[in-house]
Amino acid sequence: MKKSNVTVIAAVLIALHVLAFSALIGSSKDKSESAAAPVPPAPSAPAPAPEPTVDFAVPELAIPVEVVEMKSTQPRETIATPGTREGYLRSDRPDHRTTKVYPKLTGSPCRGAIVVDARTGKILYENRATTYCYPASITKLMTMLIVLEQVDAGNISLEDKVAITKEGLGVGGSQIYLDARESGVFTVNDLLNAVVIHSACDAARVLGIHVAGSKDVFIDMMNQKARELGMNSTTYHSEHGLPPGKGKQPDISTPYDVAILSLACLRHPETLRYTSTKLTYLPLSPIRKEKFMLANRNVLIGKDPYAGCDGLKTGYHKIGGWSLVATAERNGRRVISIVLGSTDKKTRNATSRKLLDKGFQALGN
Repeated sequence: MKKSNVTVIAAVLIALHVLAFSALIGSSKDKSESAAAPVPPAPSAPAPAPEPTVDFAVPELAIPVEVVEMKSTQPRETIATPGTREGYLRSDRPDHRTTKVYPKLTGSPCRGAIVVDARTGKILYENRATTYCYPASITKLMTMLIVLEQVDAGNISLEDKVAITKEGLGVGGSQIYLDARESGVFTVNDLLNAVVIHSACDAARVLGIHVAGSKDVFIDMMNQKARELGMNSTTYHSEHGLPPGKGKQPDISTPYDVAILSLACLRHPETLRYTSTKLTYLPLSPIRKEKFMLANRNVLIGKDPYAGCDGLKTGYHKIGGWSLVATAERNGRRVISIVLGSTDKKTRNATSRKLLDKGFQALGN
């Protein structure tokens, strides 16, 4: 072999050894760097750019955390809970229920009234606040409260499809004219809209059955809740407020008790979503060619608005007269006025406005 060839082969072998040795050194260095604790960059050096895969490292955790943060930032009003303080709504009064059947409970400008500061429960005005009244559809506030609490407890869902049985049909009064062929079409949320906005008595009945299995069990739940809240003069016989047959007692309450119920409703964050809705529609069903319109019957929200008014409920039947639970919020203050048993709608609405004004004036607004 020529000397020149030997020289070339030797050079190649040397180069290969150098490359192998360099690779071995690099591999050892990588391993030692990966095992060692990370060293922060020098102060003068710019921070390293984040790896593009970091945002997707735990995608299944990113969504739940974001939802929780959104829920926690939702504004919640401070609403009073009745206690034992004089001059404020109280929950410790002795039982004062009656079984007496009154032929009529109305007055001028109303049978009874009360105005309350919702933040503190302080009574700002009252006129025969503990006199018996027939609340009529004001009863549906308790129906709504029970349903929402059952949703909170996980016993039902707002998205539940509600069965419509014969027991829920032909109730009378204000209706959405439910039909058994619509069983499973409407959700709890749909029917709550019908109850609170349109004051639908048939919707109140089927919701009660959905919650409790029967109207009687649901009415027992309503009366139990009234006792828990300290509504010492209230007895419910229905979930909708319509008067029963002759000689039987209708739902009976007082302005004072309705004020306690109103605070309980306002403490639930979903209440004002329903009571402040001016107009919405039921979804279509197999037997409805058009969506059924649900228009708020509280004129202080709709036709003749009162500034800041966002609830709560109207009521009327012949022996109980015209009633309205109204609440409004202004500059961080919230007032509730209860007017029960007016002889006509116009007087009821005008009296409610005056009492809301009186409440805000008492609070310095």
